[in-house]
Amino acid sequence: MDVGQAGWTNKRDPLTCSRRSTIPNSNQQAKRVPATGRVASQGVKMKRRLVGAALATVILLAGCGGSESGDGGGGEVKKGGILKVGTVDYIDSLNPFIAIESQSYNAMVMQYPQLVQYGPGIKIEGDWATDWSHSSDGLKWTFKLKPGAKWSDGKPMTAADAAWTGNTILEYADGPTSALAPALTNVKRFRAPDDETLIIEYADATGNVLAQMEQFWILPEHVWSKYTGNDGKDIKTFQPEQDLPVVAGGAYSIDKYDKKGTTVFKPNPNFYGPEPNTDAVALIYYTNSTSMIADLRAGTLDWIESVPANAAEALESEPGITVESELGAQVDNITFNSNPVKPENRELLDPEVREALEYATNRQELIDVVYNGYARPWANLISSQSGEWVNPEIKPLPYDPDRANEILDSAGYKMRSGVRWAPATTGEFAQPAHPMSYEVIVPNSLNFNGERYFEIVKDSWADVGVKLTLKPGGDTGQAYALETAGGYTKFDLAIWDWVGYVDPDFMLSVMTKGQWYSWNDTGNNDPAYDAMYKKQGQTVDQEERRDLVWEMQAKLARERPYIHTVQEEIIMAFRDEWEGFYPQLGAYCKCYYTSPHLTQ
Repeated sequence: MDVGQAGWTNKRDPLTCSRRSTIPNSNQQAKRVPATGRVASQGVKMKRRLVGAALATVILLAGCGGSESGDGGGGEVKKGGILKVGTVDYIDSLNPFIAIESQSYNAMVMQYPQLVQYGPGIKIEGDWATDWSHSSDGLKWTFKLKPGAKWSDGKPMTAADAAWTGNTILEYADGPTSALAPALTNVKRFRAPDDETLIIEYADATGNVLAQMEQFWILPEHVWSKYTGNDGKDIKTFQPEQDLPVVAGGAYSIDKYDKKGTTVFKPNPNFYGPEPNTDAVALIYYTNSTSMIADLRAGTLDWIESVPANAAEALESEPGITVESELGAQVDNITFNSNPVKPENRELLDPEVREALEYATNRQELIDVVYNGYARPWANLISSQSGEWVNPEIKPLPYDPDRANEILDSAGYKMRSGVRWAPATTGEFAQPAHPMSYEVIVPNSLNFNGERYFEIVKDSWADVGVKLTLKPGGDTGQAYALETAGGYTKFDLAIWDWVGYVDPDFMLSVMTKGQWYSWNDTGNNDPAYDAMYKKQGQTVDQEERRDLVWEMQAKLARERPYIHTVQEEIIMAFRDEWEGFYPQLGAYCKCYYTSPHLTQ
C-alpha cells in the first residue's frame, strides 16, 4: 500500500515515500555526520603533502582524464580540473565498521550506494533508489533500485548486495557491526526478490525509516563476505585502504590513500548517478591550519571546508577568495563520566554538582576567545539543524559563579585553601573525603583549540573551588580508549564535540547502553532512558514522537551527562575559480563532491 492511502489514523502522514521527508528542515544545516561527529585538530608542526604540480602528477598517473565541457546540475558547467581540498581532519579508516572521523563518513557517502540521501535544502531524495512505498501497517518497505548498476570493478550491483549488507549488520548488531546498527533499529530482515527490488521487513512500525536509511551504506557482497568469520569479528579487521582502488558503487572510488597525507577520489565510471564535474577530488591533510591557509592564498589549494575561526576575517579581505559562514551542526561539550558504578570522584555523578559547574562555565569567553565569535551558546545534545525536534525549553544557564558557589556550599562541598572537598561517603561505593580535583581528557583531534578551551574552563571552575588538570588525549581513537578503559571507570571529564544527523535518533542513541564501546562516550547506563529511546523509534505519529524526543532531551538536560557549551558556525573558503559548493551537505550527499566545478 502506498503512502497516502487509508490505513493510518494519526494527524500527520506518519511514514514517508515519494521523496518526501518526515523530518523538519532548517536553515541551520549540518556540516558533517557523527559521526560520531568527531573532528580533527590544528597541529603545531607545518607539514605539506603532495601539493601543486606533484599532486597533479600523482592524480593523473592514477588515471584521471582531461577536461571537457558538459551540461550538469543547474545548467552548463565547465567540467574537468582537480579539486584540491584542504583539511585538518583525516580519514581514519575506510572500513565503515570502525571509522570514527567525519572525513571517513564523507568518504563512505562518496563511495557506497545509499537508498536515499539528503539533497539540497536538506530534503530526502533518492540515491540508488528511484521510489519507495510501504504496507498499510508500516512493517514492509519496498525500494525500487536503478537498473543495470555495476560496482567499480564491473561486477553487477544488485539488491542482493543491499540485502546482504543489511542482514550482516543485523546478525552481528550486538558486536562487530554495532556502530552501524542504529540505522536499522526495528528492522527484522532484508529481502531481494529480484535485482532491482529491495524489501525491508520491520518488527515494529518505525517513524523515521527514510532518515535511518540515509545512514545505511551498501557494501559489495563479493568483497566483504570474505570477512564475516570469527562470529563476525573479522569484519572489523578488513582494511580496504590496503587493497586499492576501493571497490565502490557510489560517485567515487578511492585509489590513493594516505591517512596523514593526500587521498584521491577518482570518479567511478559505473556510477548510477550524475557524473562528477571534476576529474578528481584530492583531500589533503595538514597538521596545522597556518600552512593550509597559506596554500589557499597561493592557489595550491582550491577549497578549505572548515576555516579556523581566527583566520576567517583575514581571508575575507584576500583577493580571489570567497569566505562563507553559517550556523552548523557541531555542538562542543564538557563530557562527564556518567557510569553509575564509577568507583572514584562519584560526586561528579551528582546533578547538583553538574548544575553548579554549568553556572561556572563562561560560554561567552569561549565564544570570544576560542571561536572568535563564530559560535553561539548552546545547551542541547541535539543541534538547531533538527528544527522542531529540538526542545525549545532547553537553554544555557547564565554564567553565574556566585550561584555556582551557593549550590556547592549548600550541598556540603566545603572550601579549603581555595579548593573544595567532597565529604566522605558510606555504602557500596564509599569513598574518603577528597579534594574536587580532576583530570580532563583533551584530544588533539579537535577542530577548535582544545587547550585554550580547557584553560578557560579551568580558570572559570577554579573560581568556584574546582581544580582541573589537562590530560592529553591523543587522536580520536586514543581518546575514546581512555574514556572506555575499565568499562568506563577510569576517567572523569573530557572535552569533545558531536555532529548529528537531522533526525534526532542517532544522537539520542549515543546515550544508550547499547552503544557502549561504539558511540557512547559517557558510560551512561540508564534502563529508563533506553526504554524511552526504543519507544521513540517505534512511534509513528510524528507529534507523539516529537513529544517523547523532547522528554528525552529534558531528562538529559536535568542529569547533564554533558555541559554543552556552544554550537559552531561552519566557515568555508574557496578560490573564485570554483563554484557549486554545498557546505551544509558534507557526509550527507554525493553532490558535496560531484557538484563543485570550475567557473567559466
